Amino acid sequence: MIIVGGGARYSGARDILKQLSEKHNIPLVETQAGKSTVEWSFSNNLGGVGILGTAAANKAARETDLIIGIGTRYTDFTTSSKTQFDFEKTSFLNINVSRLQAYKMDAFQVVADAKTALEQLAPFLEGYETEYGSLLTEWKTEWLNERDRLAGIEFTRDGFTPEIKNHFTQETMNEYADVLGTQFTQTAALIAANEAVSDDSIVVGSAGSLPGDLQRLWNSDVPNTYHLEYGYSCMGYEVAGTFGAKLAHPDREVYSAVGDGSFLLLHSELVTAIQYDKKINILLFDNSGYGCINNLQMDHGSGTYFCEFRTHDNQIMNIDYAKVAEAYGAKTYKVNNAEELTAAIEDAKKQTASTLIDIKVLPKTMSDGYDGWWNVGVAEVSESDSVQKAYAARAEKLKTAKIY
Repeated sequence: MIIVGGGARYSGARDILKQLSEKHNIPLVETQAGKSTVEWSFSNNLGGVGILGTAAANKAARETDLIIGIGTRYTDFTTSSKTQFDFEKTSFLNINVSRLQAYKMDAFQVVADAKTALEQLAPFLEGYETEYGSLLTEWKTEWLNERDRLAGIEFTRDGFTPEIKNHFTQETMNEYADVLGTQFTQTAALIAANEAVSDDSIVVGSAGSLPGDLQRLWNSDVPNTYHLEYGYSCMGYEVAGTFGAKLAHPDREVYSAVGDGSFLLLHSELVTAIQYDKKINILLFDNSGYGCINNLQMDHGSGTYFCEFRTHDNQIMNIDYAKVAEAYGAKTYKVNNAEELTAAIEDAKKQTASTLIDIKVLPKTMSDGYDGWWNVGVAEVSESDSVQKAYAARAEKLKTAKIY
């Protein structure tokens, strides 16, 4: 299996990667930095690997006996905190211009440019083919069916169980639906946006739950159209990064996928974009809070506190971000279903000014891990049974990690 990291993208290794993968039936899986090096429509591209990975990529990661890491840093998210692979049977070969990165995972090291190294290695693979057979096609088809399912999840007021994070009660979900005036799930919203934008558009993301949804669900069919800064959730990069992408590609539509929390933290480059007439488009996913951090709290035995945007008397806040952007001079839209979102994106394409689409989505409706795990700290000492259970579960999982 080949892990396509940022180094593969920066070296321009797309063609040789496709050649080797197709000729020898080798699956390609991606890191956040490597995503869109090879377009998603390529048959052996199984998508992201690790915590934010697809079921298809993570199945390949479990089955393989040799991982070729090309230009990857093997971060926690790529390796699921070093639990993603079967270390009893799997060996590693790393190609990286950085000697430090090449030595990770006790690998055989090749300190070299990705494209150059692969081109020189190619002749030695003549006559070789992996034993996956039709499995790669089967795994990818299964994942596409799962993506279709996530796109079609609907909210109901009676008996609705949040699809991914079953932390909020039905009563709380109904409250959010009423206050935000929406029944839109985040997965449905992101997939609808992906299908509505032009193929050569550039999407930029960074923090919260959106990097997971983008890595899994955003299919990039044109190379180098996915840009996600993931130095461990650099909140506020989204709008500034999109402005930078527009400066680099003035002839393309660029989209910022940003949550309401990150938007509030830093969005001043929207003003800069308007000031200098550089059109950017902001897809603002508003679930009235810091949903990703809230998930981490509740996943690890804690209650929910200070991550929901509620007033002093516990009322959910419904902020009109469209009016905020309109006041700056942007063309704005407010949507709460797929039809409205598609129409807004189509109209935004016709605009010359920057745009913001205020998308009201329900909390706890993002995608979640498919055989991925993140080593997040849990209190060792607590009077809470749920925290004690979370600590014990973490300690048990760590026994499978390579560092232990």
